[in-house]
Amino acid sequence: MSALLSSLPAALRMSSGLSSPVWRGGVAATDLGMDELVSLQAGAWFGTLSEALRCAVLARARVHRVASGAVLARRGSAATDWIGVLRGAVRLGTVLRDGRPFTLDLVGPGQWFGDIALIDGKPNDLDVVAQVPSTVLRVSQTDLRRLTADHPELRDALMMLNCQRLRHMFRRFEELHTLPLAQRLARQVLRLGRHFGRQCAEEVRIELRISQSDLAAMVGGSRQRVNAALRQLQALGLVRLGEARLSMLDASRLQELADADAQWWMQLGRRGTPRTSRSAAAAVDGLQDLARAWSRPG
Repeated sequence: MSALLSSLPAALRMSSGLSSPVWRGGVAATDLGMDELVSLQAGAWFGTLSEALRCAVLARARVHRVASGAVLARRGSAATDWIGVLRGAVRLGTVLRDGRPFTLDLVGPGQWFGDIALIDGKPNDLDVVAQVPSTVLRVSQTDLRRLTADHPELRDALMMLNCQRLRHMFRRFEELHTLPLAQRLARQVLRLGRHFGRQCAEEVRIELRISQSDLAAMVGGSRQRVNAALRQLQALGLVRLGEARLSMLDASRLQELADADAQWWMQLGRRGTPRTSRSAAAAVDGLQDLARAWSRPG
């Protein structure tokens, strides 16, 4: 506990033992659980901001605890808040014409979003819905503009954050158009494990109820093929399927599948046999059956 508190901003350390909030009208450590404090400080982007800026953001933020299925924003609606996730998961997506939900991505603890629509003044591009019971911080458009006016550091940090998002989008786009389904699925499971995984004995349990339709939307495949690929991953001892739950049993071998040479996959799909290079053989050791069955893109 002392190590954690020593890593928090001074204002947070002071408030953690007090009953009254430090920031008038904003967030105090007493408003948050210990897991939420950890997520706040450990966020890869927020944690790099200066202590003064982090405290300034929290002084203008409100804590919202929302139930699973709660709608935070609708596609086409006016943007109102900049949102940081402290606990749970928020789904970014939309509803297709036939009524089926489409999931573009899941935002987990430590991640922030919603600033783009507040900056350019355009409507929300996606539905924002709590995937599970979640805790979020919300900063209004007016307060975000005040923060960026008062803190040039935040303007630069938001620009860097959007560069990260753009690079992530480029990588996802490249995956969808160049990698076979099994490889895209392996990468998505690893991403879910990083953001929502919890170590339990010898497996990483993804603490998130996610449907195979959601997975299919995120990897650009049909639900039926994703179901078959997951079952083959399970047969190989890489994952374990539960009721709307997923666990990674062998993350290192799953990573080998995710990183396997793309040309090897494509050549395998055409010829039905793997290349004989030492690096290719090492990268997919024990996964040939899966590769043969799922080397077709899409």
